Formats: sequence, C-alpha cells, structure tokens
Amino acid sequence: MEYGFKMRRFIDQFSRRILEPTDVASVVLFRFGFGLLMFWEVTRYFYFGWVEELFAKPQFHFQYEWFRWIVPFPGNGMYLLFAALGILALMITLGLFYRAAAILFFLGYTYVFLLDQAFYNNHFYLICLLSFMLVLAPLNKSWSLDVLRGAETHTDRLPAIWLWLMRFHMGVVYFYGGIAKFDPDWLNGMAPRELLGAANRGTVFQPLMEYTWVPHFYAWSGMLFDLSIPFLMLWKPSRKWAFLAAVLFHTNNYFVFPIGIFPVLSLVLTMIFFDADFPRKFTPQIIKQWFSHHYRKRISAIDKSGSEQEILDSSMRFARPLLFFIGLYVAVHLVLPFRHLLYPGMTNLHEEGHYFAWRMMLRQKITRMQFNVTHPVTGERRYANPGDYLNTSQYKVFAGNPGMILLFVHHLDQLVQSNARFDPIITARIEVSLNGRDFRELVDPELDLSNIPAYEPSYLWVKPFGER
Repeated sequence: MEYGFKMRRFIDQFSRRILEPTDVASVVLFRFGFGLLMFWEVTRYFYFGWVEELFAKPQFHFQYEWFRWIVPFPGNGMYLLFAALGILALMITLGLFYRAAAILFFLGYTYVFLLDQAFYNNHFYLICLLSFMLVLAPLNKSWSLDVLRGAETHTDRLPAIWLWLMRFHMGVVYFYGGIAKFDPDWLNGMAPRELLGAANRGTVFQPLMEYTWVPHFYAWSGMLFDLSIPFLMLWKPSRKWAFLAAVLFHTNNYFVFPIGIFPVLSLVLTMIFFDADFPRKFTPQIIKQWFSHHYRKRISAIDKSGSEQEILDSSMRFARPLLFFIGLYVAVHLVLPFRHLLYPGMTNLHEEGHYFAWRMMLRQKITRMQFNVTHPVTGERRYANPGDYLNTSQYKVFAGNPGMILLFVHHLDQLVQSNARFDPIITARIEVSLNGRDFRELVDPELDLSNIPAYEPSYLWVKPFGER
C-alpha cells in the first residue's frame, strides 16, 4: 500500500514537471522552421521533376508488407497532392487553420513515404514523426493567424511536454545513429572509406579521400559526435560549443554527402535544446516592436488565456491518459531500433531490421546481377534486365536490398504469367561487394526465387556472408 502511494506521488510530481507551463517561443520557432523547410522540400520535387520520375513513371513500386493497399494516385493526382502539401506547409508556418493543416500534412506526407521502399530515408521517417507531433501539439497558440482571426486563444506558455518531445526525437536520431556505428565496418574505416569515395568521386574533395586517416577520422568523430551531442546540448555550460560542433558537422555533411535537407532540418531541431525562451533574445527589434504594438493590440480583445496555474490545472485533467500514451510512444521508439538484433547474420547484408532504426551511412554495396527466366517445360531461358522495369532511383536501392530483389522477382513472375501464359522458374546470379570486400554470392544461383513468398525474411534465404 505504501509502495502504491509513493508510486502515485511520483507520477503526480512527474506529471507536474513535464506539464509545467514553459515559454512557447522555442516550439513556435520550430513550427516556423519546419513549415518553411517542408515548403522548400515540396518545391524541390517540382523543380527536379521528381513527382514524374518517382511516382508517375515506375511500372510498379516496392510496397511495404503492411501497406500494400497504398498506391500512387492516377493521372495528375500526385502533382495535386504535392501542391497541396506545399500549401499545407505554409499554413503550418503561419498557424492558419493549423490543426487541420497539420493533420492533412501528416497524412499526405506519410502516404508519400509509404508508397515505395526504394525512397526510404531516415529524414523522411523523421519528418513523418515530427508532423505527427505537430498534430498533437497546440503550436498555434502564439504568433499565428489562428489567434489573429479569433479561432484560438493566445498564450505565451505551453506545457513543457511538447518541448521535451521535440528534444526526445532529435536525441533519438543522434544517439541511436551513434549506437549503430558500433559496427566493425564503421570503426575500422571500411564503410566511411567507401561512402566518402562514392560521394566525392569527381569533386574537389576527391584528392582528400586518398589519405588513409580521413575515413578513420570520419568514423570515430562521427560516432562520438552522435553519442554525445544530445547530452552536451542539454547541459548549459557546454551547449553553445556543442551547437557550434553541430553546425560544423551538418555543414560538412551537406557538402560531402547527398542527403538533401537533413542537415538543415537537424540544425533546426538541435536549436530546440536551448532554453525555451531563447528566440526572444535574438528576435530583431523591428519584429519585437510590431509584435508589441500590432499583434498584442489585435489579440487583446479576444485573449482569454489564463494564468500559469490555470494552464497547469487544465493540463492535469488529462495527465494520466496523456502520460500513458506518451510513455508508450517513447517506449516504442526506444525499443524499435534494436529489433535487428533478433535476426541472425549481418544486418548490413540482409537488411532485416535496417529501416526505422536510425542506421545511417553504414554500408556501401556494389552489386552484379543477372536474372534468368526459364520455361519449366521447354527449358528455354531468357535474361531479364531490371533496368527495363525500374527507374534509376529504384534500381540504385533495390540492387543492394534482398527483400526488394525478391519483390522484383515476384513482379517479373506476374508479368510472365500474364503475357507469356506460363509459370516461370526465375533464378539469379547476384554478387555483392559490401564496403569494399571481394564480391560474394548473395543467393544460390539455382534457387527458384519465385517460389519464395514475397515478404519472406531475407536472412532465411540469403547466403551467409562470412569472412574468408
């Protein structure tokens, strides 16, 4: 009984701590930054023709097992979707019809993310998670058009839980990225050497990659940075120096590796580790004057926000269900990245457990493959070129992913059955070089891959890599 009392007391104290009203400035700045970055990201899809290349042209998509019902919109549907995502991103930035905009953006972006495994990227996954947080967090209660039009009551303070959840997400990205680098291929410099060489071939950085110390420097400095940066940012005496290190780290990654908006997004999120009110200290005077005169004047008539105690009391009404949900949410994201430990063999080879685990920049694969389609009666054999069925982006990823190779085989099997009217035997001679090693056979060249279920775990049929 005494134990139960102490537990309830601890829960109440913890609830009050994380639900304590804190300055909204930091999370509102994140709303601005996230919305503008998403608008930029969407415009890139139109500018580079990615909507057509990635979603309209492919004959088929490498669907996720549990989301096979998700398919691209026909006709101009994908163009309309991306246009809508751009508008929604600006609405999030401005805090206009914020809740609806956040929900629709989360659903739309997650839909795009789940269309094809070939387009998986850790920062796409992070964007999905952050947009889900925006659905839950009331970040339109300050500096928003919703407040100005009277649809939302103004407050300068929100429960601290929203700030800590943003910090949690960025901390997970960093820390688990560091844990993943406890990998022999990373620590001995093999993976960084191949990744740096491939990313900088033909650039001004290529001569630098010839020095043997460079991949080892990237390997150990990258691992130590990822493991330490969340804690150094949380500790106030080291925070400024840690952020400077983050700026240098992400700037280097932006120019050295082709990883899109991830470095910029990471810096925006890293700023969330500063004090909750830090944006107010750096806001230009002209904006402060406008805010004090015009914004405050507009909201004064409709401002119904209460005291800090009222905010806390309101939050505490939903403390237990909120804490349960957040606790479950946090637990899932703490455990999920370790699921690759459940699978035997090399994760970097069979790829099981690689997705949704913040396993970044750990392997470079070069693949040689030949697919053979054989008539089961006549023995007539023909070769199938994956490049005839896949776009460049799909081909680049599928070549090193056994699970996607199996999905391609099943697609090829369906095409043959539909067009040639027979059930083929499909074998493949696939050789893989992992992080600069000699080429090894990935699968048994006599194995009929079309007889393996489409989503059969790859560690069950991929040949053990083993060292010579």
